Amino acid sequence: MPRFISHSKGRGRALSAVIAEWAAGNPRIRRVWLFDSRAEDAPASDGRIEIALELQPVADSEETITVWLANCDKWRLQLQTRMGRTVDLDWLDPDGATSRTQAGSGAVQRLIYECAG
Repeated sequence: MPRFISHSKGRGRALSAVIAEWAAGNPRIRRVWLFDSRAEDAPASDGRIEIALELQPVADSEETITVWLANCDKWRLQLQTRMGRTVDLDWLDPDGATSRTQAGSGAVQRLIYECAG
């Protein structure tokens, strides 16, 4: 069962809810992380939102990257359309360093969605 997680208030909570609603409609998404001040009430100065997605496990890791590559542009556009803001979308691989967010950009990260299972 999907779980919306947010400790933000006001506009930040509304933004998190939009992202979580999108994720809940996508069975390939396991967790969604929001980074930096994008999780707070004040948007980033450039209006960008940085999001990292953890995908549901598949048979092997090569299939997971195939799922990511086949869908990341579509997912980015869907999120940008829903929020009316530029989205930087990364894949977060819990088993290895796959992106700058995994390596740690120094940004604060907040788990905002989790699909149990």
